[in-house]
Amino acid sequence: MNIRKLAWKNLFRRKSRAVFTGLGIFLGIGTFVAIASLTAQMEQAVRDKLDRYGANILVTPRTEDLSLGFGDIALGGTQVAHSRLTTADEKAIRGIGMKERLRSVVPFFMTAADASGKNLVWMGMPGTEIATARPWWKFTGAPFGEKGEVVLGSEAAAALDKGPGGTVTSKGKTFRVAGVLHPTGEKEDGMVIASIADVRSLAGSPVGVTFFEVAALCKDCPVEDIVAQIGDALPGARVSAIRQVVESRKAAVDQFRKLGLGVSAIVLAIGGLMVFVTVMGSVQERTKEIGVLRAVGFRRKAILSLLFWETGWVSLLSSVSGALVGVAAAMLAAPLFGVEMAEAAFFPAILGVAIGMALGLLGTIPPARRAAALSPTEAIRSL
Repeated sequence: MNIRKLAWKNLFRRKSRAVFTGLGIFLGIGTFVAIASLTAQMEQAVRDKLDRYGANILVTPRTEDLSLGFGDIALGGTQVAHSRLTTADEKAIRGIGMKERLRSVVPFFMTAADASGKNLVWMGMPGTEIATARPWWKFTGAPFGEKGEVVLGSEAAAALDKGPGGTVTSKGKTFRVAGVLHPTGEKEDGMVIASIADVRSLAGSPVGVTFFEVAALCKDCPVEDIVAQIGDALPGARVSAIRQVVESRKAAVDQFRKLGLGVSAIVLAIGGLMVFVTVMGSVQERTKEIGVLRAVGFRRKAILSLLFWETGWVSLLSSVSGALVGVAAAMLAAPLFGVEMAEAAFFPAILGVAIGMALGLLGTIPPARRAAALSPTEAIRSL
């Protein structure tokens, strides 16, 4: 009789034992694939948000703190700027060696000015860059789209008692309120946000820039190199990387991956132990059967092959079903972990099937070798 057919018949004759053998592999592989797939999708989500959400490099004028005094009298301190930023500096930033890594360079200009009788901070930026520089901003109304329009921070809107459609006056100019910014918890809540050209006009600085926000496409690139190149291009500026939020999120993903691998390793070890115990118990119960097979001419190699085929089929079916369930579970759980577009991860599934097969076959080696060494005489004694 063919060994593979005999293995199939044995599995169907002992369905409950086959299910119990495959259960450990199914749970182990399902857990491994689910956690590996989910972690991979979370890492991709972090990389995407690094590119999408705001700047990761800030360019400001270089300043020094100087203490003032006369004799033994301390008069406090002040900050002295080495140079000021201008619109010409944007061309210098866009001309660095790694310019292809720059997604956006957004200039900002800030000044204190009157707003309908209130002294508020005005922040100017290009209206076309709002979606790029501040994708998390939400508005009641709409963002400003052209000169003569402003957006009020939530606190500024409350102080001025203005809303969308209202007007704000400053230095003889009238601005229409296009929208009100929802509370962000940042300083812009108390600001008037307008076109950078309008704010420069109020301040009398037609080419001035308070700071640049640079968004670098840095999924894997060294931000430090870009910072160094911008610093060389603008020797009078202070260039710093803003990576704390992204790094903390990446650290959280790394911790989750380590936890997931630890849990998967424990479950896989339990699955391997279940295979070993189940196959060993099967060998003990089948002493008579194995002895008869040996007596009718089955060699040790055939006995080994029989047990490996039995466990191999169970391992394959359990691994494939566990991998499929793991992929499905990861896709269902992905939105709960901030993954917007969940996708099926095939590499963890393929790896999981390979691990499951190896786990089942390795767990079969000790009991299979013991079964192959069984002699017909020993089987007759058990009758």
